Amino acid sequence: MDIESNNRTKRKNRKKNKNKRTSTEASKDAKATTSGRQKAALVVEDPTIDEDEDEDEQIQAGEKQIWRPGIDGIEQGEELDFDPSAYITYNAFDMEWPCLSFDTLRDPLGFHRTKFPMQMYLACGSQAATPEQNKVYIMKISNIQKIKEAEEEDEEGMSEDEEEPDVETKFFKHPGCVNRLRSMPQAANIIATMSDNKQAYIWDAQSIISSVDNPKSLGAGTTAVKPIFTFTGHPSEGYAVDWSPTVIGRLLSGDCSKHIYLWDRNDSGWTVNKMPFCGHTASVEDIQWSPNEANVFASCSVDKTVRIWDTRQKKKSMLFVAAHRNDVNVISWNPTKTHLMLSGSDDTTFKVWDLRKFKSSSPVGHFTYHRAPITSLQWHPTEDAMLAVSSEDNQLTIWDLALEADNDTKVVGASADVTQIPPQLLFVHQGQKGVKELRMHPQLPGVVISTAESGLNIFKPCNL
Repeated sequence: MDIESNNRTKRKNRKKNKNKRTSTEASKDAKATTSGRQKAALVVEDPTIDEDEDEDEQIQAGEKQIWRPGIDGIEQGEELDFDPSAYITYNAFDMEWPCLSFDTLRDPLGFHRTKFPMQMYLACGSQAATPEQNKVYIMKISNIQKIKEAEEEDEEGMSEDEEEPDVETKFFKHPGCVNRLRSMPQAANIIATMSDNKQAYIWDAQSIISSVDNPKSLGAGTTAVKPIFTFTGHPSEGYAVDWSPTVIGRLLSGDCSKHIYLWDRNDSGWTVNKMPFCGHTASVEDIQWSPNEANVFASCSVDKTVRIWDTRQKKKSMLFVAAHRNDVNVISWNPTKTHLMLSGSDDTTFKVWDLRKFKSSSPVGHFTYHRAPITSLQWHPTEDAMLAVSSEDNQLTIWDLALEADNDTKVVGASADVTQIPPQLLFVHQGQKGVKELRMHPQLPGVVISTAESGLNIFKPCNL
């Protein structure tokens, strides 16, 4: 297993702009950088810069230029530069195999943990070259440090031995590629997976979790773990699975043949109702349980719809909307304002829905910022107006829907004004290729984890 931490990877950027810059008097909350940015309204025009001022002098003066992802191009020979001041913490991890899906494992260390160093547990599924090489990795990542301020680095000097996170990893073999992985919210050691071999599994990973806390207890590398339940009733592979937050052990799984199955826990394990929910006409892409109603869930599909179901009625959904012009890939149910739902689509947009007035023509928000299909999205666990979105345009964006445009401030960008950037957009994270899934950590406020072809990123933006 090869997992490496790289929290100081540099990417060079020399985006040319002679007459616009961020205000040197702006506070830390007004920074705008290539890797992450603050509210666009806080980027102001500085009339003291002469248009003929030498660009090198601006760069030497440490002035940051605004580069707008998806709008500004990169000239030949230019590269983006990672700016550590945009992050409170940032770490990148290379994985043995690409990971399509992962989940955070809730731990007993408490909620609302903001002090450094931080610690977390993850379960990650692989997409290996051959079916027999696939694994589920259990990772304990500790000693996650805060990025030092520039003044601290000047005082202490740049050390080649700067502290990096400690990573303990164990894994067990998984039959086939892990299409989707979710851990039970009430018992993190119970993990459900959907495989590309058409089967769905439930695993008890308690021995593996214990072993990453005591690395010498089971030795290095692989551990023999067998599924505690296997469902073979799906006619095709699937990508949709979700645990109920209100009923312990209750699970839903959906496949590419439009079927959704309900699992319930019993004394001997699980039983799956063999009669699927009928309503979708194409592949079920994602499923979300209601945060507060035991018998209500939502699903989305390649048929372009989002549907609301009652588990006691299998023959048709209770509500549905034609949500997007193309496949609906992902949905997220707001955990605190439970009448709100997100949907993300191949049409490159994401929408906000009010379930109290659930009509195709009436989303309460429609955001067109991204330039490629939406791959993942999630509401913040506790901030009801905040959310994160990832896309095949290699951007992960963080939004605050409570923000409004500040019309009293003139907004400018690197080579043109940045009014094309929505005022609700808080932060843009880049540097990963092919972002597949993101999770906002439920116990570490503001910490985001994302998986991509290039590995895992763990970060906390400076404005969260």
